[in-house]
Amino acid sequence: MKNIRLNSRGFSLVEMALVLVVVGIVIGIGAGMIGPLTTMSKVRESREIIESSIVSVSGWSASNNRLPTFTPTLPDTARFDQIVKSPIDSWGRPLIYLFDANLAPSGANLPTKDTICGRKTTAISITDNTAIPAVTITNVAFAITSQGEDALTQTTLNGTLNGAVINGVITGSGTATGTITLDPTVSDIARWVTLDELRSKIGCQGAQLKILNNELPAGSATTAAYAVTMTADGGIPYPSPNLYRWCIQTTTGLTPNANMTFAPAVFSANCAALAEGSWGQAGQLAISWPLGTAPPSAAYSFTIFVRDNNDAAATNDNIASKAFVLTVNP
Repeated sequence: MKNIRLNSRGFSLVEMALVLVVVGIVIGIGAGMIGPLTTMSKVRESREIIESSIVSVSGWSASNNRLPTFTPTLPDTARFDQIVKSPIDSWGRPLIYLFDANLAPSGANLPTKDTICGRKTTAISITDNTAIPAVTITNVAFAITSQGEDALTQTTLNGTLNGAVINGVITGSGTATGTITLDPTVSDIARWVTLDELRSKIGCQGAQLKILNNELPAGSATTAAYAVTMTADGGIPYPSPNLYRWCIQTTTGLTPNANMTFAPAVFSANCAALAEGSWGQAGQLAISWPLGTAPPSAAYSFTIFVRDNNDAAATNDNIASKAFVLTVNP
């Protein structure tokens, strides 16, 4: 009789159970990753939306000499949500847009080339606690935030929002002053642009405020009257219209010569330290003398200072200065 030897190969019940356990673990891990991966994708998409909004706002500002508003005053109708590609984040919730009102005149307040380019400071700063160590960014032009995954705005503002005092969680979009604080323990997504960054993005060139004159024409002690006008450009002029403040700096703090007429006539040995209210206010600074009362023949040195109204509430204005020599010939 022949012996029949069975040599069947396959999985035993134990092996099959082990395979099923491994497969179950892999599936469990994969299922557990779906949530975090989805969140990462949403966060990345929201960041891209915010970056796109930054580009849109900056580009619109370059063409219009101002930031867009959130609730414009007629006849202005341009709104933030119309300018950006998407005013909502990847979770379908509205972006929060905060901006400095001085950079976004609306209604009858028409912007000029210096609405942004002439500005030195803003009323918004950001304390970024997500950085190590924490940093404070000053002179922020505008900020855009998303509530993130948890649908809660947890970024705070200590200042004003749309003119109302606030010291807590940001409640919506609009004009802002004060300090925005970012908390590293929350899911809010934030991006901001400083004034210097905005000035660069829209093509501002040179200093905010400057004296246009490069030299003074020579005068005569005997043959002619003298009259010249010093002109400033840029910055944030005082109203009525385009007024600046002027100061003439000399080594003595007095007029270079009593026969010279300066208007406005404010002299100091240190104009930069002189109180703002003591500077003379005028659209231009004039230097003159009539025929017959000219100063003696000499070279008179002095420095002209001009300042604007960048910081109406304090002293952080734009200040420009330029040294001159006025030669009086015989």
